[in-house]
Amino acid sequence: MGKWSADGILIPTNLLECAAFHKGVRPICKCGHSKVFNPHGLWWHFERRGWNDRLPEVRKRFWCIICRSNHRRKVAPARIDLVQESDSDVCLPFPPDRVWRKQVRRMR
Repeated sequence: MGKWSADGILIPTNLLECAAFHKGVRPICKCGHSKVFNPHGLWWHFERRGWNDRLPEVRKRFWCIICRSNHRRKVAPARIDLVQESDSDVCLPFPPDRVWRKQVRRMR
């Protein structure tokens, strides 16, 4: 389960918790470029590939497309912020309803 902040707020530590708490994932590059990803589709993307969905490990899977075109190499984001979900997020395919409900039941 997530960790607690000094203010008593539960902070997600992996993509499944981000999706359950409706927190969008925003990787921010050193160049300032950022995009917000919908956590449900992002969790399902990582789950299907068998990748580690802990947030420090998730950061290693992202790379900046602007820096890639300028420097000809993949540059990992400087940090990942958790933000409120919105309609303008990058939406990957959502998990099947049966799979999602099974994960939510397992979290409780």
